[in-house]
Amino acid sequence: MPKALVFNCHITGLAVARSLAAHGVDVIALDPDPRGLGQASRAVSERHKCPNPLEDEHGFVQYMLDNARHFGEGAVLFPTNDEWVLAVARYRSQLETCYRIPFSELSVIDAVLDKRRLYADAHHLGIPIPRTYSLSDPKSVAKQIRYPAIVKPAEQRRFYDRFGVKVFRADNAKELTRFAEQAADLACVAQEIVDVPAGGFYSFCSYVAPDGEFRGAFVGRKLEQYPEGFGTGCLVVGEQVADIVDRGRAILRSYGYHGISEVEF
Repeated sequence: MPKALVFNCHITGLAVARSLAAHGVDVIALDPDPRGLGQASRAVSERHKCPNPLEDEHGFVQYMLDNARHFGEGAVLFPTNDEWVLAVARYRSQLETCYRIPFSELSVIDAVLDKRRLYADAHHLGIPIPRTYSLSDPKSVAKQIRYPAIVKPAEQRRFYDRFGVKVFRADNAKELTRFAEQAADLACVAQEIVDVPAGGFYSFCSYVAPDGEFRGAFVGRKLEQYPEGFGTGCLVVGEQVADIVDRGRAILRSYGYHGISEVEF
């Protein structure tokens, strides 16, 4: 059985490592930060500090190529956030000479991760979404949007690393304009906040095979998340909600995506 390389190995990486190890898979954890939660897990057989692709994408790829023999030819790559997926997808032709890459080509990844396109396509498919605005003209948007609203990034990790939050909450036009200016070099959108009761956030998690068949799917309902409203699920219960399954399948099929994914509703 090939080894699995999980990176980065923090909250999501820890869960992935535990799941793989429970099925007898030898897990190697990679992270720029040796304090990543998964680095201390008993589910991990090896742990290594690697370059951060957000800061040195070429250095990260070279690190992977240089260590391919040590990690094991044919090891399966499990990047656990959007930006690490992008780094692998951009250098796929080099990395797949040494590793197995279980997700779509770069063109599909780029499309799926473009939140502006994703929201437009979801609307076209009849999937309800909060009213969303491009921030090409923040002052104009600030006058139109209903408050409270959020400013959210297309590339979440860069935003989070800089500001320490997943989104900015704006309660008025002045705040929205200020937040948009602070993140002007990051592709962001503004979005109206939908009043969702506690326990009303869902995730559709799945694995789609290259032939388009859904080999596994799970719906999780967040009972608690931190920070409240826009955070990471801390307490989640499995509920196979038909509407969530249908919407998740529809959006993934529309892009021809294959691999592991999580679609949030």
